[in-house]
Amino acid sequence: MKNQWRLVLVLLLALVIVIFAVLNVAPVTVQFGFGSAKWPLIIVIIVSLLLGAVVTVLVSTMSALGLRRQVKALTAEKKQQDTAIDQAVAAATAKLNTQLAEKEDQINALQQKTAANSATASKK
Repeated sequence: MKNQWRLVLVLLLALVIVIFAVLNVAPVTVQFGFGSAKWPLIIVIIVSLLLGAVVTVLVSTMSALGLRRQVKALTAEKKQQDTAIDQAVAAATAKLNTQLAEKEDQINALQQKTAANSATASKK
């Protein structure tokens, strides 16, 4: 449905341009600085329109390319940061696991010591 509306709008625009061209066929003199030429007014208008469109496309393309480079750089930076975060998390996890193992060893040693003290106290 969206494409149909675009087609209708393009056809209406083309019709307006054709009507405009038929109404503006009078020759005009165009000065180039180094010379001049006589062209129909519609040709001058259409050439001006096309030159404006080309400039607009070039400017928007350059902007899009700049944005694409920026997105690429930011994506690479994010990937590096994610890698750094993953490494930091892995290092912290390993450190905490080591500390946990040490604490569990201390708990086991204290439990054995308590059991030994209880056994000694019950023998007396």
